[in-house]
Amino acid sequence: MFVPKFIKEDWVRKKGSAQLMQIEEYQTEEVVEVLAGKKGGDYVHRQYNGKVWCTWVNDNTAVVTQPFKESELELVIR
Repeated sequence: MFVPKFIKEDWVRKKGSAQLMQIEEYQTEEVVEVLAGKKGGDYVHRQYNGKVWCTWVNDNTAVVTQPFKESELELVIR
């Protein structure tokens, strides 16, 4: 079972960086599995792929949204 490390709108930063970012969502992808047996066939489901989308404002005051691996981020206590 997938247990998220962060929740939407948590403040995080990439480990070793001072740039504050906010969690937007966890990225998922479709996975196709082939089921064997009498009722065999394709089964499609969504699965977490290890990335989290984060948003921040850069030096040019542009809003940036980018995916990061969850393991690269740390929670910022404000």
